[in-house]
Amino acid sequence: MNLTDKDKTEYIETNSHCNLAKRLGVSMLTLDTYAEEQGWKEEHRIYWHDKSIEILKQELVNGNISAVKEMLKVTGGVRPVGRPRKSEVEREVAIGKRIDEEYQSDVKRMKLVDSKSG
Repeated sequence: MNLTDKDKTEYIETNSHCNLAKRLGVSMLTLDTYAEEQGWKEEHRIYWHDKSIEILKQELVNGNISAVKEMLKVTGGVRPVGRPRKSEVEREVAIGKRIDEEYQSDVKRMKLVDSKSG
């Protein structure tokens, strides 16, 4: 496939890869595979992420409270509310169990040392 810089720019900035594939006369799979190989997919993702943040920032300036909440989520400034994820709970339980096992092992060693020295 022989695509130009104009096609690359259009791929990155387009809202519809389906329409672009039709215009270029290729299948979506062909276009998608080519874009993956050329790194265009990642550029497309970054471009639209940046655009979204840009619009969100503009809404912040305009005083949109929903935009404030979304920006806090994006920047990690909001602690999630509600029950922790199962994986987080399991991780904490495993850490606690490991600490308890290490503590019990230390107690046994200390008893052995104490009984030998006494």
